Amino acid sequence: MRSKLRTAALIAMAVTLGSSLGIPDATNRPFESNVGNIHKHTIKDLGLPNDTLKTNSVSVGFLPSEGDATSPLYTMAQINEKLGAKASTYGWYAQITSSNFDGSQLLAVKEDVVASSAVFVASVMPSIDFNLITEDVANQVASVMKQFTDAGVTVWLRYAHEMNWYVTDGTYHGTAADFLTSWQNIYNAACKDNAMVSCFWSPNQAGSTSDLQPWWPGEEFVDLVGIDCYPKPGQDTASNELFDHFYGGFYDAYSKPYDLPFAIGETGAGPDQKKHWLKTLVTQEKSMYPNYVSMSWFEFDKEQDFRVVMADEATLQQTKCVLLPENQEQCAGSENGTTTVSSAVPSATSTSPQSGTSTSAAQPTNSGAGCEWGCWGWDCSASVPCQGPWTCKGGYCK
Repeated sequence: MRSKLRTAALIAMAVTLGSSLGIPDATNRPFESNVGNIHKHTIKDLGLPNDTLKTNSVSVGFLPSEGDATSPLYTMAQINEKLGAKASTYGWYAQITSSNFDGSQLLAVKEDVVASSAVFVASVMPSIDFNLITEDVANQVASVMKQFTDAGVTVWLRYAHEMNWYVTDGTYHGTAADFLTSWQNIYNAACKDNAMVSCFWSPNQAGSTSDLQPWWPGEEFVDLVGIDCYPKPGQDTASNELFDHFYGGFYDAYSKPYDLPFAIGETGAGPDQKKHWLKTLVTQEKSMYPNYVSMSWFEFDKEQDFRVVMADEATLQQTKCVLLPENQEQCAGSENGTTTVSSAVPSATSTSPQSGTSTSAAQPTNSGAGCEWGCWGWDCSASVPCQGPWTCKGGYCK
């Protein structure tokens, strides 16, 4: 997903979400050589802190909204405080717009990044031609990364993420061969000799896995891999099958044969899907994806309201039930302790946390004094019924 910043009194973005969301062909799994050939990057310390959010062995982080569209600018401090846990990763965007890169978009959040203790996932997007990312420009990028590592921050440098998509919509310019040359320049300058910077190859899920082969830099130039996928409206986000469709073929082609760590650089889902997708992301069998180390959630309200923390109280409580084990005992239902019960009773004009639209349904007058579960506005399912006089409609007691 693309993010562009405008530097003013506050940093804001003017962005167009352009990710293609087609399911890759899991039967097309290209890899040819050096299986089991372990390089320094496979044992490199990824810098994920021990005291930050981890659910079922998956470190969890966020890309805070930069102030574009509906959602305001968030700091990670705000997200952490509201969630009640410290994010493991902190995603942010910057553009290379000329042969002079000062990293101001990244450095604007440096204080918040340092205070968060999270790994900084810096998505650096070249809007100039790939063939203009010379060794000199790459050294400038490396210098910015070093300002973070000198402050004790581990950086995952996501250079030209979603390159296979953004060359089709005009965001990036150049051929796959040009990209590979620019990637090697970035790797040699920023990642090769700085143990606290890892080069993170992160294409977009546009087309089949085999279509990514021309964009693959080679294992000697990559420290960790991932792919950006966003479920389409209507897709079953509670299904492990969707996770396998999105990530399985990619994992088998670019993580498994090279023993490279696999991280999800960004993902999200809209209303009706976000709770189940978040749960699916953190409940994968470790034996199926042993290299899966981290996922970062796109905490924006843009095109859809992806927010799971800086949202309404019901959505926040759902998120806590999924991500925080200490909250799961307080969560009603049979979905492995992850169905949320919210004590909030929506008003006749409140916004549904699932649909994101206003509801005109008025609360019944016999609201049930003393009701402790299955009350008006609470989550429900076939196995988690509502108390009378309410019935379960669309996942809510109404």
